[in-house]
Amino acid sequence: MNANASAFVPGRNPNAAAFVPWQPCTPAACSTATVADPSSGGAAARRATEVDCSLITTQAELQGLLRRLASERLICIDTEGCDLSKGSWRNGQRIEDPAVPLHGQVCLLQIGTENGEAYAIDLYEMGPSAFTSGLRQILENPQVTKVVHDFRQDEDALWHQFGVLVQGKFDCQLADVFIRRLQGHRTGYVMGSAKLFSSYGIELGVLPGYGALTQEQKLKIHERFSQDRHLWSRRPLPDDMVQYAKFDVLPLPQLYQKQLASLANFTQSEEVAMRLLRVGSEVYNAAFRVQPACRCRLCCDAGESARFDGNWVLTQLAASSELEPWLMQCVWRTEDAQPLSPPGASKFYVNEHDESVPLDRA
Repeated sequence: MNANASAFVPGRNPNAAAFVPWQPCTPAACSTATVADPSSGGAAARRATEVDCSLITTQAELQGLLRRLASERLICIDTEGCDLSKGSWRNGQRIEDPAVPLHGQVCLLQIGTENGEAYAIDLYEMGPSAFTSGLRQILENPQVTKVVHDFRQDEDALWHQFGVLVQGKFDCQLADVFIRRLQGHRTGYVMGSAKLFSSYGIELGVLPGYGALTQEQKLKIHERFSQDRHLWSRRPLPDDMVQYAKFDVLPLPQLYQKQLASLANFTQSEEVAMRLLRVGSEVYNAAFRVQPACRCRLCCDAGESARFDGNWVLTQLAASSELEPWLMQCVWRTEDAQPLSPPGASKFYVNEHDESVPLDRA
């Protein structure tokens, strides 16, 4: 805690189409996925034997992974699920809401390492047992840095469904907001992962049958996901979906290194930059978890989550008293004085076939 941080005062700135099932790639195509080589700084792509299509589904396999991760001081994590959110759970308890069917379930937890390995733990199959023999301890250990990108829904789901609260996060989406602010740019909206990777010159993953995972391509794939709202819980999970999930964590080590260096240039200290992101990420990622209402697309207009809520983040940071006043002043903007309006109503409904359908196609 910084004893002088309380001097900062917020606002005082010195300056229904038809349902189409998912079409999986063939096993032959699965082996040709590519990903940027971490040692190349994103300059080239290589054949990636590490990006296989396997899932960790047993305690024996999980224990092998935990032994592999025991010496890691930095890992990258992400999750996938069915309208990922707190959904139909509150603080570990399943709730019944006649207005909204069962949703929000976490199905996969992906973990990546700095040397380009990627793993996917099948939480749908393993359930709470996945967290009973060491995985929880790694995720909740603040001494192990967890590089993430927009972990708000992930944290919401992991906490309310399993009581797991990931510690030691470095959220690259928030890092980008702070960097843009320090560069004098506008930050009304946050940036998607693929667009962020491209802006830092990081090679994008290439998914068989879909090509490079640009932001536009990911949006198209997400549209297909939305046609079957239970897709991530179907087993066997198509190989290309497993690869898609793993690709979300593979570029994160490069992005982390580039963003940390950029922030350190502004703060004149890597330690200060790291503290800014550690504290900031705890606040940013808690935004959905602490709200009573669900923020998934079935419960509200989830597209509005792309707005950056500077009022929430900066007000909470000021209250924490963990950052120096000068640093708070650097990242504060006048628009942060006003809270964002709540998101609008959902643009989807669940039809009689248990499919999520956009209202404009009803």
